[in-house]
This record gives sequence, C-alpha cells and structure tokens, in this order.
Amino acid sequence: MSHLLKKELSELLNKQMLLGLLVSFILIVMLGFVMTSTVSGTLEESGEVHIIDLDQTDFTNQIVSKLEEKGYTVKSVSDTRPYEVILSEQNWNDAAVLPEGLTDLLLNQQEACQIDSVTVLKTTSTMSIAFAESSSADYVTSAINLLLSEIYLTEDMAFLEKPVTATPYTVANGKSVQANSAALVGSLAMFDQLMPLVLFLLIVLTSQTIITAVAAEKTDKTLETLLSSPVPRSVIIGAKMLAALITALIYAAVYGAGFLVSLLANVDRTAENVDIAEAFTSMMNTQDAVRTLGLQIPFLGWVGVILQLLLTIGIALTASMILGGLVEDAKGSQTASLPILVCTMFPYILSMVSDIRGMGSLKYLLYCIPFTHTFIATGCLRFHDTGLFFGGMIYQIIFLAGIAFAALKLYQSDILFTHQFANKRTKN
Repeated sequence: MSHLLKKELSELLNKQMLLGLLVSFILIVMLGFVMTSTVSGTLEESGEVHIIDLDQTDFTNQIVSKLEEKGYTVKSVSDTRPYEVILSEQNWNDAAVLPEGLTDLLLNQQEACQIDSVTVLKTTSTMSIAFAESSSADYVTSAINLLLSEIYLTEDMAFLEKPVTATPYTVANGKSVQANSAALVGSLAMFDQLMPLVLFLLIVLTSQTIITAVAAEKTDKTLETLLSSPVPRSVIIGAKMLAALITALIYAAVYGAGFLVSLLANVDRTAENVDIAEAFTSMMNTQDAVRTLGLQIPFLGWVGVILQLLLTIGIALTASMILGGLVEDAKGSQTASLPILVCTMFPYILSMVSDIRGMGSLKYLLYCIPFTHTFIATGCLRFHDTGLFFGGMIYQIIFLAGIAFAALKLYQSDILFTHQFANKRTKN
C-alpha cells in the first residue's frame, strides 16, 4: 500500500504541478495587491468632497465647515462654466453644485431646493457601479440636513423632512447630460461584461483543447505519422485550430445562453413589481443620454471589436499549438496551459473590476499582453480612446504574425520529436 501511495504521489506531485501551484500563488497575490490598491485609491477619493458654490453665502461656508468637522477634505470653486469644463480642469470625478439662491430658499423662504450631483463616467466596470451612488452630493446633502436641524431645532416644518434633493448629471467625452450615471453604467455594462466573459471562456477552452489533443497524439505516436503524411503541415495545424475553435464556440454559446436565461428569469420574477410604462420611459431616456454623451459604438467600431476578438482567439490557438507541441505527454497539458491562463485571467479580472486604462504604470505591463486589448476594446471606443484601440489592434496583428511564424517553423522541423526523445534519455 505504501509503495503504491508513493508511486501515485510521485506522479501527481511532480515539478510541473509544483510550478503550476507557484504560478497560481503568485497570480493570486498580485491580483490581491492590485485590487487592494484600486479599492484604496477609490476610498481615498471618496474622502474628498467637491463643491461648485454658485451661492457663496455664510450658510454655504458653514456647509464646508460642517464637512471638514466630519473629516472630509473639501475642495470648492465658484464657476458658472459648463460642468464638463469645470470637472476636467479641476480633475474631479464628481461634484455637488450649490445653486444661486439656495440660502434664501432654505433660510428665508423655508422651502425645499434642488442641488445638482455631477459624476464623471470613465468606465463601465463593476467598480464604477459599486461607487456610483457614493458622491459629493450625498455628503453635502447630509451636511445641509444637520445644519438645518440645528437652526430649526425647536420648530416642526414640513420642508425639513426632505429639504434638499439632488438632480443627477453625468459627464463623459467632454459632454454633460441630466442622467443617473449608475443607470447609464447598468445599460452599458451588460454587453461590456458579457463579451469579456465569453472571450475568457473561448481562450481557456480552445487552448486547453488544443494542448491536450496535441499531447495525446504525441503519446499515442499518431502525431508523427500525421506530420509525415503528404498533407502540408500548415493545413494540419489549421484543421486542428479550427476544430478546437468550433468546440470552444459551442461551449461558449451554451454558457452565454445559460447566463442570459438566468438573467431573464430574474427579470421575470420581479416583473410584477415593475411599472412597464415607467421602465420603458426610463430605458428610452437612458438611450438618449448614451447618444448625447457619445457612448454608443458605431457599426465600424463593432467590426473592429470583432476583428480584435478574432485576433485574440488566433493568438491563443497558435500559442496553444506551440505549447502542445512542447509537452511530453498528456499529464503535462494542464501545466502547459498556465501561461495562457495567467495572461488571460489577469487582464480579464482587472477589466471587470476597474479601468485598466487608468492604472498608472501597471497598465503598460498589461498592454504587453495581447489579450488585454480585446478586454478593453469596448471601453476604448465608448470613451473615444481610438489611439489605444487601433494601436492594440496593430500590436495584436504583429504578435499573431510572429507567433504563427514560430509555430510553422516548429512543426516543419523535427524539434517536436527530438525534444521528447532527449527528455526521455535524460530521465533514463
């Protein structure tokens, strides 16, 4: 029993498996650091309150003082220019606008008033949804409520129940529109997050399928016979890649359909509580805001996104052919797919939770991974970062050409078999 146990453990706990564990550990630690840094940066920004003060009275100064007492860092300007100009110049992500006459309405006329809550939309990631509701307007509204409760301490006035309401405005692509940023993100994020998920599944499934298939053929000695046939090796490589792609597309279609069915089931369960007319009006208003802000992707843009998708899959397939050819047997196929898995998972997760384009020096390292450019493709087009979009496409084309050349050279040579025999002699 002990001898059999040692034998099985020695086969399972090999160098390849330990290397895979090490790489996985490093990946998880790196993702943890990046996520912590991203969340910390967002929380630090949420500790700042930005105010556009158009009233400029003692009362608005008291609002600032009340916020500072609570530990917030308040930055205030008085500027009547368009919101998109002010926030861009100040490099703010949001602002609360105190309109002229606010003090008179609250203190003299004792009537409820409205302030504007302005938010800059830069990404449709999950992180932007999570922090979309936390804004300077919320903190300003809370401070006004506290001040009014102190001023009218012994009085009972109806307007004190809700003295201030915030009208949402969203800024994007140098334009502003009256719209809720969270609603805009929600309308755009479904596709912007579904496509990366499908792409991630395609890359992982196609790469694993090809590597396993090539490794199994090497073990069964059928690959050598196949490559010795009169059929051009480029045709053999193409057939294997196409077969893996079709298989992966079937998997991705099933997973995507499952995701949509679960989403529709959720909508159906809550349909009884939804006002259809109100929901339709809200959807139309959101689409109008998307068009006004220039967040729609034109037809040619979608053609570019599909082209980047195909380039990414081509790179994954070609890299898998190389890795599969270098694997000694089927047991090593799991470890062989780690480079592709790491290069896919890292940008995929980061693109889901944050904006890669705003990650400082780390983004340049991520740009070196060709898969990254497809994960951020829709974001680049929505926020008019066309230079990065086309630059990423050109980089992918060059990368694919280089790796395809390497794959053809590998399969046209005898390295596949001499490498395997050399490793066997070393073990013996």
